[in-house]
Amino acid sequence: MTSIRLNGAFRDAVADITLAVAQDPNLVALVMRWNEDDTLLWTLNSLPNGQNTVPGGGAAHAEEALIANWDVYVEQNDGQEPDTVEILLTKSPCLDRSPERQMDGSVWPKGCSSKLRQLVLAKPANDWRIGFLAYYQEDIRIDAQAYGAIAEFAGITKADVYLWADRHKG
Repeated sequence: MTSIRLNGAFRDAVADITLAVAQDPNLVALVMRWNEDDTLLWTLNSLPNGQNTVPGGGAAHAEEALIANWDVYVEQNDGQEPDTVEILLTKSPCLDRSPERQMDGSVWPKGCSSKLRQLVLAKPANDWRIGFLAYYQEDIRIDAQAYGAIAEFAGITKADVYLWADRHKG
């Protein structure tokens, strides 16, 4: 697997969410780019209570907003699914903090790691590069929670999920 390529507008968007997290450590955000094309670039934050993007109206994690908006992204790409998906998250996907939800006629399991796993398996993209800057709730994390979420991707050859600092030194 190839690591995320931090360049161009993707780099700038990552810098923006990193700055936002420095100002609000509770913010969880992500930047996604398709096919290494900066015209296919989206930034998403977790959503507050009362949001209407993700069914249920309660708070929604950035990964859930990504799933809820997937068809919009496909439309923006002339109706084509991507071949390569790069996602950089400010925090690793949660194991069990986001509830089970019904979105677009499908049931999405509890936890953002399970939701992302389901998305990766359901979509035709054959190269998923998912990096994160810190573990979810790193200051109070339980190793089984932090590492368990990432372990959900073990054995999925088209997905590479990793802590940014483990690959990108300096």
